[in-house]
Amino acid sequence: MLFLLHAPWIATEQIEVFNTPVSNALGDCRVVNNFTQSAPMILRCSVTPSDNAYVDNLIPSKAFGGLPTLIVQNVPSVPVSKNYAFLKFDLSTNFPSGLVESSARPANASLWLYVRLMNFFYNATVEIHAGMNESWSENNITWNNMPQFDAENYVSANIRQNGTWTRWNLTDLPEAPVSTGRDLTLVAISNETAWKNLVWFDSKEYPYANGTTTPTLNLTYVEPSLTIETPYPNLPVSIGSTVINTDNNGTAQAFVPWGKYEITVPNVINISNGTRAHFLRWDNSNATESNRLIPVGNNLTLRADYGVQHLLTVYSSYGTTNGSGWYSDHTNATISVNPTSVPVEGYLAWLGVRYVFDHWIGACSSNEVPCTILIDAPKEAQAVWRTDWTITEEGLLAIASFIALLSLLRVRQVTHKKTKRGYHYRHASKRGS
Repeated sequence: MLFLLHAPWIATEQIEVFNTPVSNALGDCRVVNNFTQSAPMILRCSVTPSDNAYVDNLIPSKAFGGLPTLIVQNVPSVPVSKNYAFLKFDLSTNFPSGLVESSARPANASLWLYVRLMNFFYNATVEIHAGMNESWSENNITWNNMPQFDAENYVSANIRQNGTWTRWNLTDLPEAPVSTGRDLTLVAISNETAWKNLVWFDSKEYPYANGTTTPTLNLTYVEPSLTIETPYPNLPVSIGSTVINTDNNGTAQAFVPWGKYEITVPNVINISNGTRAHFLRWDNSNATESNRLIPVGNNLTLRADYGVQHLLTVYSSYGTTNGSGWYSDHTNATISVNPTSVPVEGYLAWLGVRYVFDHWIGACSSNEVPCTILIDAPKEAQAVWRTDWTITEEGLLAIASFIALLSLLRVRQVTHKKTKRGYHYRHASKRGS
C-alpha cells in the first residue's frame, strides 16, 4: 500500500526514545502508530541476543559463553585484567520482510544492559563498539580468536548503581552499524585502566529474573519518505503500481512501506512542437533507464535528470536524405542527400538531362553536401535541385543511334515502295500481252 505525503517529514529527534527497555520476544515488532495524513507509521522492535559471551585476556583460550553474567573490566591488577563482552543480534529472523529486503536503518537504536554488580566506587564508564565480523558463537569465542571491532568509533555510558538498566544510543555512532537483514555484533569494553571500571551485566542466560533482565536491542523504524525530483510539473511518476504527479516544483513525494519498488518516470516529455525533454540518467549516475528497482528502507531522494532535444527535419524532392531526427540542445547535426544527381523523367533522360543538387535552404544555406547545423531550436532544411540540360556522350550516342535508326527505316520504306511498283508493272505487262 502506498500513502501520499501530505505533511512535513517527522525529524528523527522528535522520535520518542525508550526510558526503559521493552521486554518483547526475539524479533518482536509492534506498530506504535499507524499512518495518518500527518505522520508516517512507526514500528518498534525489541531484539534479544542470539549469542552473548565475554573474553578474558588472562585466560585467552577459554570460552565464557552460556554463563549468567557478562563481565566487562579493565583493572590495574598485576598483570592488568581485561574482559570484553560480545553480543550478537539477528536482525533478519522474525522481522517484517520489507525491513529486511530494504536493509532499513532504524531512526533510533538503543542497547540496554542490566547492571547486576559493579565496583565499590560506583562510577564506571563502559563503551560500546561495533564488531566487524559475525562469524563467532558464544560457545567458541575466546580472547585469542575474538573478532575485530571498530576501536575508533564508539558510544559510552557512565554507570553508578547496581540493579539498574544502562542505555547506549547507537544512533550516535558516526557510522551507524545497525542495518536490518543481517547479524549485528556489539562489543562492550572499558578503555581506561582503573579499579572503578569493573561491571557485571546480566546475560541472556541469567536464571533468576525470568528473562526480564536479558540484554535488549530496541529499534525504532519510521516509515520512509520517497521523494522524486524532476524539472517538470504535473509529471506522472510510478512507484510500484501507484502513479502520482509531480507538483508545481516538479517534485513527487510519498510515504511508502519498507521494501523494494520499481520507480518509473516518463522517458520522453513533449515541451512544444519540435522540442522535447529526454530522460538522461538518475542522479548523475550510470543508471540511464527511466525505470529502476530500488530498496526504500529510509528517507530517499532520487533526481531524474533530463536533457532538451530539438527535431531536425530534412526534405528533398529527389534522392534520400540523411540527418533527420532528434538532437540534444546546442549540438551539431550533419545532413546530406544521396545521390546528388538524378535522371529526369521521360525520353530526356536518354539524352543525359538530369536533376542536380544545387544548394540547401532553411536551416542550412550552403551549396555543399554534407552540411553541418547547430541545433538550438526545431529546424528544417530542404534540398534545392536544378535541371542540367547538358547532353552527355551517351546522349549524343543515343541521338546518333536514333538518327541511324530513322535512316534505316527510311531506306527500307523506299525499297519496299520500289519493289511494290515493279511488281505492279510486270503484272500489267502480262495481262496486256
